Amino acid sequence: MSTAETIYELVKTLLEDQANLVLVFAEFVHQRTQASDNLNNSPITTYFGILKDSPNFNEDPVAIQRAMRREWE
Repeated sequence: MSTAETIYELVKTLLEDQANLVLVFAEFVHQRTQASDNLNNSPITTYFGILKDSPNFNEDPVAIQRAMRREWE
């Protein structure tokens, strides 16, 4: 019996909520595999450097972080 068939047989014995957890995990693994296969099109890499020229983030990152922390004091 293949791994997919074994998983299918096992999932058939679970409650619907439990089976949904298996589905969510399987979708996560599938998306992660696709992202690693095609790194240039993965969601995270589309945002690399996007704020590089932003006027809101043109200062020293540490200074920005300290200013944000002072707002919460």
